[in-house]
Amino acid sequence: MAEGRTNSSFKNYLEEQMDLKRPCTIKFRDVQGAVTQIKGRIVKMEEVSGREIIETDAGFVIGMDQVIAINDRPQTNYC
Repeated sequence: MAEGRTNSSFKNYLEEQMDLKRPCTIKFRDVQGAVTQIKGRIVKMEEVSGREIIETDAGFVIGMDQVIAINDRPQTNYC
């Protein structure tokens, strides 16, 4: 797996949550580095300028490199 890329099983899990419109608890690091947790539905996943992002129904746009866990399921390449 390339550095900075999302684990494919984790990405498949996110796509499943998005397709089923399931509410998620998203834990991530904000731009200041603080751990933040929000609840919402993933409405879009895309790559922008080589960076994978998710967007929530509340309008949050989060880089996959910032995601720590979704529904307490950790991203395996999180440091």
